[in-house]
Amino acid sequence: MARDFDKFAGNKYSLRARSGHMIKRIDALSKSLGALGDLLVTTWMGIAMAVVTLGGGGALVVHAIVANNLETLVPNIPAIILISFGTILISINVVMTNPSMGSQFIVSTKFVFEKIKNRGQGDKTTDFRPFKFAAGINDQSVVEANISGRTVFLVMYRVKGTVSPVTFSNELNELARLDNQLLNNIEKDTILSTINSVQSANVELKKLPNNATEAMIRKRDINHAITSGLNYNQQLKTRVVLSAANLDVLRGKMESLESVFRKGMVVSFERLKGSNLKREYKDIYG
Repeated sequence: MARDFDKFAGNKYSLRARSGHMIKRIDALSKSLGALGDLLVTTWMGIAMAVVTLGGGGALVVHAIVANNLETLVPNIPAIILISFGTILISINVVMTNPSMGSQFIVSTKFVFEKIKNRGQGDKTTDFRPFKFAAGINDQSVVEANISGRTVFLVMYRVKGTVSPVTFSNELNELARLDNQLLNNIEKDTILSTINSVQSANVELKKLPNNATEAMIRKRDINHAITSGLNYNQQLKTRVVLSAANLDVLRGKMESLESVFRKGMVVSFERLKGSNLKREYKDIYG
């Protein structure tokens, strides 16, 4: 008897159930943050909280200016500058959200407390890029990493899925079955991680055959002008990382993962190799 996964096959409604959780990319901010701007997202709730933070900082600046009938304006200039810069930095943290860890303001606060707790250890050096291609793998698709004194082997996939406003129970049930099969095959000796980032879509001109008519070219140009001119053009970039303690285990888990991918869990997938794999690691770790 086939197992029924319908009861835990996913919510049939939009995952962004609350309007405040809807993603709103601010290109000027995300691009200025580099690789970090691709990993963090902006929500309407974050924007509202950032506006409140800016308003609070602005009120403090105004109070410092008009205090004592402007008699202390000049002595307060250093404080005004510090308040202004602090407000801007805090607002940037408030407006950004870490998809894995929540509000970036909370993440940054924990980081500061951790630095204070570990003060006095500045003489210790840390290798922030402990990655190299595994020896014996000719296509350079496996990365060897030294993490906390342990050697692990990793592979990375670039995958594409579909987003549809219409969801059918049988599709959810099938995807849940594949997900259950994947998790059972992964077991406890392997780690599977997914990295999502929201990026600006790069709209390219569609390639037409050499014998394309003027009407086909004109239609192509009109479609390109419309899509490239959209203010909220976005694309979701998804990378899946598989990690195991040795190459033998990794090979078996790769076969299981790719088998589930081929059965319909994703629309397409590509195992990254060589320079493409190196570029993705640099993109993630800056």
